[in-house]
Amino acid sequence: MGNGAGILVEYDKVRDLYPEFAEVWNETREELVTQCEEAWGLKDGGFMPGPREFGETTVRLQYFSLGTLSGTTNTWSRNMAAAGWQSIIDNSTMEDVYVGIVGWMFPNAVQRTKGIYQEYGQTKLPVVEYEAEIDLMEKPALIFEKGIVIPEETDCKVDFLTKNGYAGYNVVQPLGMAMVKPNLLIKKKL
Repeated sequence: MGNGAGILVEYDKVRDLYPEFAEVWNETREELVTQCEEAWGLKDGGFMPGPREFGETTVRLQYFSLGTLSGTTNTWSRNMAAAGWQSIIDNSTMEDVYVGIVGWMFPNAVQRTKGIYQEYGQTKLPVVEYEAEIDLMEKPALIFEKGIVIPEETDCKVDFLTKNGYAGYNVVQPLGMAMVKPNLLIKKKL
């Protein structure tokens, strides 16, 4: 499925062209659950956790202590103001949060990035440059052949390479899941 850093594909075609990606997702989730159960002594409660269970949710920027976007809203939209490397994450994951990343999605009408660098604790992935390919796709995604499990309080760095002459806002959305202790889950009263 790629060289270890990922492969760029049309997001809507992942299921048809890369059915093995479902295995990557499931294996990453299973590894997250195992690590959380061992570390926290809680059981997996999925999307509706009960007492003595942790929950599953989407990957939120706030789980990276807001990274380099501290003081802004909790969004994956980033102002790619200048050409060159720009960080979207440059901080550690929060306590009580484990994150699984299986890829990145670029849901933009105009693509402003042309490369990605990723470092999760001791795991450093090769730089992937994709300028020519990304412009040919409507909803590009970079999918991994092996998911990345990021334990709580792990240093992370994710930088995107911005194209020359393409300043403006760009969304880069992680594909993955987060396992979170109940004290951090948002509860809605009925």
